[in-house]
Amino acid sequence: MKNRRIETRLAAMRVIDDGDMLLLRALPAPGRTSVGPFVFVDHYRHRSRRGIGDRPHPHAGIEVLSYLLEGGVEHRDSMGFRDRLGPGDAQWIRAGRGILHAEQPEGGRHGLQLWTSLPPAQKFDEPTYASFRAADIPEVRQGAARVRVIAGSIDGVEGPMALATPSVFAHAELAAGATVTLSVAERHELALYVLAGELESETGSPVAAGELAVLTPGSRVVLTAAGDRPATVALIGGQPAEGPILFAGPFVMDTPERLVRAREDYLAGRMGRLEGVPF
Repeated sequence: MKNRRIETRLAAMRVIDDGDMLLLRALPAPGRTSVGPFVFVDHYRHRSRRGIGDRPHPHAGIEVLSYLLEGGVEHRDSMGFRDRLGPGDAQWIRAGRGILHAEQPEGGRHGLQLWTSLPPAQKFDEPTYASFRAADIPEVRQGAARVRVIAGSIDGVEGPMALATPSVFAHAELAAGATVTLSVAERHELALYVLAGELESETGSPVAAGELAVLTPGSRVVLTAAGDRPATVALIGGQPAEGPILFAGPFVMDTPERLVRAREDYLAGRMGRLEGVPF
């Protein structure tokens, strides 16, 4: 079995850092649009009830994944779904042809929001929604390391979230000095995003919090917490995204014409309405 190594390291961009909220964006990054089907990775932490997406806003052409590490949030959308997420819960929205949603935090919050680009044939599928409670997300445990498998297969453990493109999304927690070795699909594009602490690397320079480390191909991922602190890491990736990846704010399509169509659908109210939006 071949261990994966770090191919590229990218520092997440500081989108907001104002004392109340810290928002880091790991994807898209200069020189790197995607890892597998993942085209957007936001890591946020805030103290107040102020949110990022607390006002109704649209998405189309993507799957929206939310994973909450701390705090609580209420979800509502134009398809009529309402839900509440707590620590360790995960959420999946297939935006498809277009959906409006809003997220109202209950207080301080820490989590991840990620987007995957839907395959061209599914860009205009009907929107749908699902959530997964912390108790229902399976784990891999090795010594002082715990890996929660949210989507895909890791070490023979299958996550409950099924994405349009074969993918992996996992959350690893390692005690200081702990190591975990994980079996993964050999040909998936994979990357590690460090949420807290540091990971050892073969170069000798630890991968720090706020860095995205894109990995070489291989059938195993080895994670070791560096130094005398625990480490928290997200593992993401999968089969490469199909087709071109074109952004227009909250819409991700494969042609300029489809981006125009998504915007027109939103303005015409064909994505539904949520408290009078769109106007």
